[in-house]
Amino acid sequence: MTKCPNCGALRTGPYCGQCGQNDRDYQRALPPLMSELISEAFEVDSRLVRTLKLLLFKPGELAAEFSRNRRASYVSPIRLYLFVSILFFFFLSLNADVEQTAEERVTIVAEAEAMEDTDTKVLRSRLGAERLRRVEEILARPDGSLSRLLLLQLAQGIEGRDSESLDEGEVFILRELIDALYEPGSVISQFADNLAIGMFFMLPIYALLLKLFYFSQHRFYVETLVFSTHLHSFAFLVLTTTFLFGNPTGIVWVDAASEFLESALSLWIAVYHYLALRRYFGGGHVSTLFKYTGLVFLYFVLLMPTAFLLVLAFTVLSV
Repeated sequence: MTKCPNCGALRTGPYCGQCGQNDRDYQRALPPLMSELISEAFEVDSRLVRTLKLLLFKPGELAAEFSRNRRASYVSPIRLYLFVSILFFFFLSLNADVEQTAEERVTIVAEAEAMEDTDTKVLRSRLGAERLRRVEEILARPDGSLSRLLLLQLAQGIEGRDSESLDEGEVFILRELIDALYEPGSVISQFADNLAIGMFFMLPIYALLLKLFYFSQHRFYVETLVFSTHLHSFAFLVLTTTFLFGNPTGIVWVDAASEFLESALSLWIAVYHYLALRRYFGGGHVSTLFKYTGLVFLYFVLLMPTAFLLVLAFTVLSV
């Protein structure tokens, strides 16, 4: 038995029973110390490999291991979720740009030409100097610009109205739409950020839905929360993969294979969800399918309002 240098408690093994500090001594030569650090790094990697192996190829088994209280061999659920979600939303921001086809540009030009005589006086009347500058810049963009067409449609929608008849709510929405048309990339990026927060809020909500749908099993809420975290982590990993292979190359067979892979991976998320429910909670095919359908429906019914409210809240707070 030795005394822990951190807290002074007696230590009977490599870790202190009071504060958890290990017995590694850094006051020694570098080579053996580096050997231990490399060994520890490989132990972390092996834990990650075991985690990903169960997460990707055995739906629901990682959550089952947690319920068996076998946790030390795997990466913690929240750490896994944070790592995967950061990857997902990073690649989402890189793929936010929307390219227009030649046919779409022709249509946009034709529609914009039909609205060239639109009076923008009402549109400009309730805007500050900065947004007036943005309106001028949007209108000066090429005829094939989608933002220019949408601004003309916006002006046409309020054309002929008295500027004083626009209430404060309409003016607020008008200003936000102009900001979105001026710099759509930042809006998409902001929505992606808020969607990430929204999906984080959906973790405990989905876990609560699981608790309600499987109330007869009397599982603890933390168990359904871990299942929800693993399910989201898997979905993020698969969607990140679709981003990596989703960019067009101009080579027909490569793009066709990429589209097929993207569709197959998206389908696999749905199949994985169903299989995970069956493995973890049990039940027959019919009952699982019924609960799966209800869970997916409620999830998306709740997700979009949550993301929208977050966007609105952050927008109001930034004003």
